Amino acid sequence: MLYILGYILVAPFLWLIWRPKVINRKAMHQKGKVIYISNHMVLADPVVIAILARRCVHFMAKSTLSDKPFGAWLFRQLLTFPVQQYTADRKAIQRAIDLLNQGKAFGIFPEGHRSADGHTMDAFDKGCAFIAMRANAPIVPVYVKPGAWTLGKRMHVAVGDPILPEAVKARCPGRKPIDALNMAITDAMLTLRDQAEAL
Repeated sequence: MLYILGYILVAPFLWLIWRPKVINRKAMHQKGKVIYISNHMVLADPVVIAILARRCVHFMAKSTLSDKPFGAWLFRQLLTFPVQQYTADRKAIQRAIDLLNQGKAFGIFPEGHRSADGHTMDAFDKGCAFIAMRANAPIVPVYVKPGAWTLGKRMHVAVGDPILPEAVKARCPGRKPIDALNMAITDAMLTLRDQAEAL
C-alpha cells in the first residue's frame, strides 16, 4: 500500500530534518476509533498526524484534488476520500462515520480549509463535532505551530488529551450537544496554540 511505503520513507526525514518537539505525544497513541483534528497551515499537515499517530489515518480532502484519474488514484492510495467543501456533504460524512464505527482512525481539519495567512486559525465548522457525536468517537486535538515546515527550524507540536463526546454532552445538558462539543474543540485548540507558541 502506498500509504505504508510513504510512511516508511517520510517518517525518518521528518524526525531527522524537522526534529519535532511534541507536548503530550502519548495522547496520539489511541487504539480503536478516534478522530485526530489539527489546525491547517500547509498541504503537508496530514503527514504530521499520520507519523505521530503511528497508525493508518483516513483523511477527508477537498474533491478538486481528486478530479483527475491520477489524483483520484493517488489520494485513494493515501487513504483519503473526497469532500465537497463548504457544503453538508452527506456522503463524505457518512463515510467518516462508517470508518470510525469500524474502529479506524480518521483525520480532519475543522476549519475546512487551509489558513489564508498561514498563521491564524479560523472558526471551526461543526462537521467534526457532528461526526464525533454520531460515531461517539474521542477527538484528539493537535496544534502544529505555524512555520513548522521551515527548513532549519524545529517543528513544535502540542497534543491534547482526548475529548469524549458523551462527557461533553453530560457536562452541558442545557446546550445542543454539537454546539457544546464544537466549543470544547475550540477551547482545546486555543489552549494547545498557547502551549505550542510558548515552546
